[in-house]
Amino acid sequence: MAKRKRRYAPVKPARSYEEQIIRLGEVHGLIVRDPKRAERILSTVNYYRLTTYGKQLRRADDPERFKPGVTLEMLYALYQFDMGLRHALLPVLEFFEVQLRAKIAYRLAMQYGSTGYTNAANFRPVKMGNGGSLHKSLMGKFRTEVRRSDDLAFVRHHKQKYGGQFPIWAAVELFSFGMIGSLYTLMVEDDQRAVSRDYGLSPEALEQLIASAIDARNICAHYNRLYGAPIEDQPILPRRYAQYESDKLFPLILALADVAGGERVYREMIERIDRLTQDFPDADISMCGFPDNWKQVLEGAK
Repeated sequence: MAKRKRRYAPVKPARSYEEQIIRLGEVHGLIVRDPKRAERILSTVNYYRLTTYGKQLRRADDPERFKPGVTLEMLYALYQFDMGLRHALLPVLEFFEVQLRAKIAYRLAMQYGSTGYTNAANFRPVKMGNGGSLHKSLMGKFRTEVRRSDDLAFVRHHKQKYGGQFPIWAAVELFSFGMIGSLYTLMVEDDQRAVSRDYGLSPEALEQLIASAIDARNICAHYNRLYGAPIEDQPILPRRYAQYESDKLFPLILALADVAGGERVYREMIERIDRLTQDFPDADISMCGFPDNWKQVLEGAK
């Protein structure tokens, strides 16, 4: 019997800025006060991205239309708030990632020597979903990074002087955050515990924090929406913070106090978020899981 060919809906037609503005008003009920400013906004942030910031501002009885009083300027303000939120968070994520590279590299170097990380026998025999070895996959990704990073002086140096052998402290500089997370997952319990002890965390809590930070880092790196968006992997919070558990951003920011709470970069993040809430009053920070007293909670967690 012949398989019936699936029929798909036609792709929507391209629309000019003027047509987009008309559609936003007539079809979606969005208030556009100044068509010229609206055109400037849509030429800065495209229609498709901008309208995702109004998900919580849609009518319950008609999700195609916005609630009364919602303006295009409000959506643009939410986009600007979201951009600022990503910029506030990124330095803390960078601090954690760079610090984690250093701690993992030091532990592996002291335990197994400069190139012991290439030996699968020094790690857990973790399998991937397809049955392949996670360690083998990680080393393959590392070799790919080496090949495409020949413009970096330290890569050329290790190729020319050491025949392409990289000690762990150099190798981790080519690892993505996701690769660092995989490396920690592979480490045997004693090695994981040696690293997690520096943070006052259990190996399981640090592994979960790394996964959550990677999720947020990927959202920020691709300029995706952080405002109101779920963080797929959530950190393990201490029992005293159980009331703040959610699938949003706040639990991660709270958990990051364990790795950066005493650092200037963490204090600056708190202040930047505070200024954002003042500069963009249309943004509802509770959409990101923040409680009313979020600033006091974060300052007390350091």
